[in-house]
Amino acid sequence: MSRTRVIIFISFCLLFLFSETGTSQEEKETQSSDTRKTVLWTGEVLSVYRNKGKAKIKIGRNSYFSERSEEEIRGILGEKPNLPLFRKPKMEEIGTFQIENIEVEFGKVGKLTKPVSIELRGSFSVAEGKPARLISVGLLIGAYGEETFYQDPSRFDATDVVRNRLAKVILHPKDGKEMVLVHTGYESNGKILYEHMGYFLYGQGSDPGDDSYNPKFGVPDRSSLEEISSFYIDKYEVTNKEYNKFLKESGTPPPPHWENGNFPRGKEYHPVTNLTYREAEAYSKWAGKKIPSEWQWEKAARGTGLVWRLLKDESYEFISQPQDYPFGNEFDSALCNTRESGSKGTVSVFELPSKGQSPYGAIGMCGNVAEWTSSPYIPYPGHRPNTGRFGKHLKVIRGGSYSGTKEEAKVYARDFGGIPNLLNDRKAGLRLITEVKN
Repeated sequence: MSRTRVIIFISFCLLFLFSETGTSQEEKETQSSDTRKTVLWTGEVLSVYRNKGKAKIKIGRNSYFSERSEEEIRGILGEKPNLPLFRKPKMEEIGTFQIENIEVEFGKVGKLTKPVSIELRGSFSVAEGKPARLISVGLLIGAYGEETFYQDPSRFDATDVVRNRLAKVILHPKDGKEMVLVHTGYESNGKILYEHMGYFLYGQGSDPGDDSYNPKFGVPDRSSLEEISSFYIDKYEVTNKEYNKFLKESGTPPPPHWENGNFPRGKEYHPVTNLTYREAEAYSKWAGKKIPSEWQWEKAARGTGLVWRLLKDESYEFISQPQDYPFGNEFDSALCNTRESGSKGTVSVFELPSKGQSPYGAIGMCGNVAEWTSSPYIPYPGHRPNTGRFGKHLKVIRGGSYSGTKEEAKVYARDFGGIPNLLNDRKAGLRLITEVKN
């Protein structure tokens, strides 16, 4: 080999070596970033027959599925039905398990009834190059996730504005329901402005003969506006299935209209209805939440009803921006289950289109079933109606229903319950709130 060829060959080898070293370093840097791959949970294969079998996930205290509802568990497992299949003790991945059926098993945990295990049935497949005889009892199934183990301090803004803001969506630890944030201030172009001023314009200002009339509606100022602190509200109404879970855990008797003590077949995800206020109150205490006031309910459904800005003299100007329905001022029967929609009954809370959600993301606040609030049914400040039944012994009901009209489903429309009393008047369903500190 000539000297020139030797030099070219050595240069090529060095170039290849440095290239490999650089790539390896890049991979190491990528692997040592903010997150790393980790196994979230595992379950054990209990039986195998002709590439099909059964696996079981035990739910212990502080495990991945503890404190989750059956609905949430099914949602998690249904999202990615192909699970990795591991061989102990080194957690070598040898194939996949395809979920075909999910059964959540319940048991007593202290005084409560909770999910204690999950039984999965499905089929196995081995990875390419792996022998089929590896599929056996004792293997593990599981799911991967990413674990944050380091965060660069420079990622945090020095002013600490974003880091301490409340999450827009949470899952409540007791009932597992998704809850959306109804924040103080108002949102403009994705930013929350005046977030420590919870002003809210309630009611309507066009019909003095209606019980929702607010005399100060057209000229809002600090004295006539309500200040409402931030809170979370259930994204969906409480369903038959969720209410049934409460009945089982608390020993409360079912509503009399449930045939043989069971909710109507096939309507587990329909909103529970025809409850008395006292039943709604008992459910809220069990869940560790509260029934919303009518103004909390209205703000969650329509938004603040106004915008405000700081003037040159450092005073605030308030501008009314009323909204008739959660999705706007124009009624749409496809977004609101009232008499006009022609459904003639309730629909699943998950069938309601997200297009009909409120400004904060709550769904079903127009029609379907009416909802109890904790507020007494009395006239608004400054309003003296000539007719109508009022009293602190009555409670305001909001939202309209499938049997009511679109007018009754407007965000400010008021109905009431409590005749002959709050223990016996079966008139509405519910959704709950959790109050937070700003």
